[in-house]
Amino acid sequence: SECRERCDAGESLPTETRPIRVVDLPLNASEDRVVGSIDLQRAVQSGEATFEPGILAEANRNILYVDEVNLLDDHIVDVLLDAAAMGENIVEREGVSVRHPSEFVLIGTMNPEEGGLRPQLLDRFDILVDVEASDDAAERVEIAERRERFDADPETFRAEYADEQRALRDRVRNARERLAAVEMSEELQHDAAYEALRQRAHGMRADIAVSRVARAIAALDGENAVTEAHVAEAQYFAFPHRVEGVAEMTFGEGLLSTGNDEEAEEGEDDEDDSDGDDAVDQQGGGIPIAEGEQSYTVDRTAIDPPTDRTMRTALARRTPSRVDVRSGRYVRSRVQEEVDDVAIDATLRAAAPHQQQRGRTGSDDLVIEPRDLRQKLRERTARALVVFVVDASGSVMSGRQMMETKRGLLSLIEDAYRARNRVAVVVFRGESAFTLVEPTRNHRHARDAVSGLTVGGNTPLAHGLVEAYQLVQREKRRDQDLYPLVVLLSDGQSNVEYREDGDAKEDAFRAASLFDEDDVPSVFVDTGHKIDTTPDEIWTDRKARRMKRKRHERNREFAATMGADYLPLIDLPRDVDLEAANREEETV
Repeated sequence: SECRERCDAGESLPTETRPIRVVDLPLNASEDRVVGSIDLQRAVQSGEATFEPGILAEANRNILYVDEVNLLDDHIVDVLLDAAAMGENIVEREGVSVRHPSEFVLIGTMNPEEGGLRPQLLDRFDILVDVEASDDAAERVEIAERRERFDADPETFRAEYADEQRALRDRVRNARERLAAVEMSEELQHDAAYEALRQRAHGMRADIAVSRVARAIAALDGENAVTEAHVAEAQYFAFPHRVEGVAEMTFGEGLLSTGNDEEAEEGEDDEDDSDGDDAVDQQGGGIPIAEGEQSYTVDRTAIDPPTDRTMRTALARRTPSRVDVRSGRYVRSRVQEEVDDVAIDATLRAAAPHQQQRGRTGSDDLVIEPRDLRQKLRERTARALVVFVVDASGSVMSGRQMMETKRGLLSLIEDAYRARNRVAVVVFRGESAFTLVEPTRNHRHARDAVSGLTVGGNTPLAHGLVEAYQLVQREKRRDQDLYPLVVLLSDGQSNVEYREDGDAKEDAFRAASLFDEDDVPSVFVDTGHKIDTTPDEIWTDRKARRMKRKRHERNREFAATMGADYLPLIDLPRDVDLEAANREEETV
């Protein structure tokens, strides 16, 4: 306010140039530390409710760096999104009402195998840079040697590369000064927009990011005008996190070939021809897909577990859940009538401004009244276990049915791995069931086991369900906070009784009811729809129609008995990317 008053009075304010700093945002930072809060010491001493700046204030006109950005708590992500969108931080709490600028360059690093980013935050990053380990032996040796030299004598190592660092710093400084004068022609802007549409880049920020990054690259190259090469390079960095199926695309080619669409189409045809009869994902191998084949994968949202604080998605991610007991990480405070877990910091902040009027003087103890008490709100991460119960009988695992079932299963295992959840695989076939994969976070082991699964024989459905139920109960005894999810992949055609002289179908229904009685979340993926059967064959055969309808109704009844969501394999969405399931070579 003082600066504004002096500016309004026409006074010239002093300025100074400061180097840009990198401000770290720790993963365990509280919301008060990020947005700022009341200055406790000043409030106690003078009774004034003054603002103590947080990390967002420190980051203003600097770089805000977040390591493991994908692991940030949701409420901190919300704060970042608000500040990034408005360029300012607004704080209204504990008698403090402050609005201050918070314009920063956000840089985040992450391991994508540990979980993804919320789309809203992901879209805030203009560019994505994929860092991989060098595959050159000599280069790896050089990297290791440099690290050893740095650890042995950091100052000497820095001095050795001081000239290169200075040259790079000067280059960046010159680019920043030149940036405002760099122009991008209207023709290039149209070409860039066309390429964004062609690649189906999500949102308008893709176009804005390409424009910004292209200008920055041109300025860094010492140019005053953006070229096609600059735009192509900008698209390479701005598109990957905004385009589905990005691994199959070569960015920049579309833009550079817009002058001759016929050649581009001809090149695409040549590329298709080179794939042969079977198209195989070239990004590290994958599952062969026959020409004209359709793939089906489980809709992630359809198998989301129930919610408390947010949608708890056992496969998509591990989600913090509110807990009322005195365990878990303290994330914020709240006002409530009966306080049994006192938030000391929040309580002191609430009491501090009132010390003078309560008669506190000098070094007297703080005067705290019941109305000052604040309750701790804690969170802890739900430990999820996803148990896949797989029907490996001859009735299901045949032809394309086997391929589609395994593809869906591998995709779901990949999802669970990205969320750092444990998985287990129970298999039933022949006359019994067994646990193929004990609960583990080793996704490679689970994938390899599923890929090499042998099939055939009868369908002992009840055995598989009992095996899975016992596994869940055993794990819950070990961890009372465990959140299990059982995913059954079967055609539901039980033909092996569980009890001596029992009925196979009745036994299966009894086993299914165990999950409903114990409130174990579950999903029944009906793999019985014959994908090899054409629509014409189905609709011209009345008997086939009746059998299909009858089996469909019976399996829905079975899912209801299990308390499970029912998902026919053939009706699952076909537009979900299966890239995650095809990263390594597998034989199915």
